[in-house]
Amino acid sequence: MAHLIVEQTFEAALTDQAHAHIGERLDTCLDAHGARWVRSYLSTDRLRMVCVFEAADAESVRQSYRSAGVRFDRAWTAELYARPDAAAGNTPGT
Repeated sequence: MAHLIVEQTFEAALTDQAHAHIGERLDTCLDAHGARWVRSYLSTDRLRMVCVFEAADAESVRQSYRSAGVRFDRAWTAELYARPDAAAGNTPGT
């Protein structure tokens, strides 16, 4: 599985309700295209979000967003570089 990054920008701050709605719309489409959500990073001003997925290819994630009717700026394949203890989500002191 490849790591995929999806970048989104919003004209107004993303509310918790809108964020949940996006997730609900995407879940079924991601499953249908064999993609799995890993994590998201939402900027503190809530105007930008970066989401990380695992999927066979970037087109699977792009198609999931399109099928769900969720707008995105870019979706691209990435290579993961992390500290060995951070790769599994285990960061010291947390």
